Amino acid sequence: MSKSIYDILKELLVDTFRYPSQIKDLQFDPNFAIRGLHYDFNNGWLMKIDNMANIQLNTVHVGREPIRNKNEVVDLHRGLHIAPDYLRNNMFQLNDLFSIPQACILSDVLQYFRENGISFHPRYLCDDVSHAARILHIGSRLTGMGGRLHASINKDIAKYLDPSPKLVEYLQHLRKGGKKTFLMTNSTLPFIDVGMTYLTSSPDWRDLFDCVIVSAGKPDFYHSRRPFRRTREPTWDAVQRFEPGEVYQGGNLNDFSKLTGWSGQRVLYFGDHVYSDLVDPTVQQGWRTGAIIHELAEEIEIRNTPSYRHTLSWLLRLEQLLKEAQSYDEHKRPDGLRGVIEAWRAERACVRLELKIVFNRHFGSVFRTHNNPTFFANKIRKFADIYTSSITNLNEAPQDYVFYPNRTYLPHERVVESLIDTGKVGHTF
Repeated sequence: MSKSIYDILKELLVDTFRYPSQIKDLQFDPNFAIRGLHYDFNNGWLMKIDNMANIQLNTVHVGREPIRNKNEVVDLHRGLHIAPDYLRNNMFQLNDLFSIPQACILSDVLQYFRENGISFHPRYLCDDVSHAARILHIGSRLTGMGGRLHASINKDIAKYLDPSPKLVEYLQHLRKGGKKTFLMTNSTLPFIDVGMTYLTSSPDWRDLFDCVIVSAGKPDFYHSRRPFRRTREPTWDAVQRFEPGEVYQGGNLNDFSKLTGWSGQRVLYFGDHVYSDLVDPTVQQGWRTGAIIHELAEEIEIRNTPSYRHTLSWLLRLEQLLKEAQSYDEHKRPDGLRGVIEAWRAERACVRLELKIVFNRHFGSVFRTHNNPTFFANKIRKFADIYTSSITNLNEAPQDYVFYPNRTYLPHERVVESLIDTGKVGHTF
């Protein structure tokens, strides 16, 4: 799908926004970008930042190349921390499922302009790509089939989706357990019908849900007062209740809660977009939320390999050795210790780079900088009660299972509480 999005975006840039025709010759590189990167409007820098808005300096790219003079970044921000005002007014985060092809087209076009001596402003480029992305998704109201991406997917649905009997099994399991289920999407009914029919291997996919809402218009859905409408029959009556097997469009969160009686923490709502799916349901109705993050499966697989665990173990040991070596009284340090410390610091830098490129050689892990969660991962932690690579993973847990959060340590708590966790410190009564 990312390649299809990339190809449509470059066609729109040439055909609609009058970019050079050579842009159509650009080729999508699936290994270049990751989700959650930030684009600097003023400088054209693409980078990864952590949960405290600190820049991971070895991820800053201009076009397809690492920035040559990293001091430019440090000088601009007087360090590596991005001030809140600058982050809010001058940077754009690419955090949804379509962000990888969008990041790639931004970088590839910027690279093309630089190599061909074409004067440009990075903000114009970002605005044009964002506008093209909206066109890609917006379809004709007359056909109801969605944008160019939807049309491309429907032509060859098997290229983009695999049938998911596990999903059908999970939904049926929920309903047999007395749970209510609903589907709420911004996509149109014709598009959803094609996709869900293929995904569930049944034209009766609507029977898996107590309520189906299409063309919801999230995130406006959570704030508007727009009424629901039926989709399959041309009626103009107000919707007073949700009928089994019917599909509704539009609507708003308050009416949805009133019509269903579903509200508060009894509702667990899953989505794949932080801002469109997860923020407002929590704030407006107190729903529990779950994030579907597809990249999680690959990252967990990498982290479970013996080579990764060995490298991480060596990094942690190196850092412990450095702490201990630096603790020596400056006047009592053994001869040669300073050189050993410098060698360990250099080794640490190499190991940290190795742990980065195993995920993505340009930007590293989607979820972690060196020590901290990424800005993207922090949003997931803030607005999602649970996150997983696939909703069907929950079929492995009993329906009454409670997921308790892990305790997080402040720096001054870590030593004692780590000892307690490992059983090295006990309690006396």
